[in-house]
Amino acid sequence: MLLAYIVNYSLNFAFNVKKLKVAGFITKVLLMPLLLLVYLAGSKEPQIIIILALFFCFLGDVFLGFPNCFLQGLSAFLIGHIFYAVRFISDIGAGSKLPWWIFLFAIVYAAYGIIFCSKLSIPNQKMRTAAYIYSAILLVVSFLSLLRFGSVTGYSFWMVLVGTLLFITSDSILAYNRFQKRTPSGTVWVMATYGAAQLIIILGL
Repeated sequence: MLLAYIVNYSLNFAFNVKKLKVAGFITKVLLMPLLLLVYLAGSKEPQIIIILALFFCFLGDVFLGFPNCFLQGLSAFLIGHIFYAVRFISDIGAGSKLPWWIFLFAIVYAAYGIIFCSKLSIPNQKMRTAAYIYSAILLVVSFLSLLRFGSVTGYSFWMVLVGTLLFITSDSILAYNRFQKRTPSGTVWVMATYGAAQLIIILGL
């Protein structure tokens, strides 16, 4: 199943480079179902919360394929991130002692969110509010993955953290490409980082 995901991911990259929109959309919406199969095949005790996270991300992929469904797509991904957040919180050991300096990264996340959002030109109030809320949740989820330090194996910690950072990268490119300046290769890099982010998070869990 992992091979099937990688092949589909590679095809999606190639289709986006060639600007084959229909083929790119089809391979995009296949990513999460294939990743779910990867998760189910590799997990001894699959958790419903991860299945739901992947399901809502799948819905987000579908909605974002239609120009007039951006808010619906954003909402679906927001719910998916909340499920990821709950899973990460469950990993944080109640008795584990986190080094004090790890909380300084909260400032880094907050600063990035404020600076990046201030650079976006979103005239629609409803869209702007939704984008800001989504950005805040995305950054909180990544920070929660950082708080797993010492409660999980080094492999799981780094895989999930890198995955969430790639997710931030993907959505930052998406937001910049949509609201600030559309770039010819924007979709290519959005999907390349998104597909890698989701896979790395699931492999880390």
